[in-house]
Amino acid sequence: MGPGRVLVVDDDDYVRDVTGMILEEMGYHVRTTKSGFEALRWLGEEPYDLLVLDVQMPEVDGPSLYRAVMARWSGAAPRVLFVSGFGEADCHAGALIVPPDVPLLFKPFTVDELQAAIDRVLPTA
Repeated sequence: MGPGRVLVVDDDDYVRDVTGMILEEMGYHVRTTKSGFEALRWLGEEPYDLLVLDVQMPEVDGPSLYRAVMARWSGAAPRVLFVSGFGEADCHAGALIVPPDVPLLFKPFTVDELQAAIDRVLPTA
């Protein structure tokens, strides 16, 4: 099995670009966007193994994007990892409710923390 395909969706240009570069250095094929709508379009065009979703974004937040992906692809949906610059209490309150079964990584995160979170989410080849 070759390297996995990862789609990073984050409205913060710096976080999105650095996360993408780190994932590429880890050997993943990476595509990045700041738009949840664009992410949905890309997901309809080609499969991804992992979605790295920012919790709070304009237009479509991470939890809403997650729900749309699960509704559309259910059993064939890619694995998901949430990232957030907010505290845990904020990510489990109101409209930004992060599903408890989806890992949540808090910004700023280290390369080792990102790798550990991916290891929990993606099955090993």
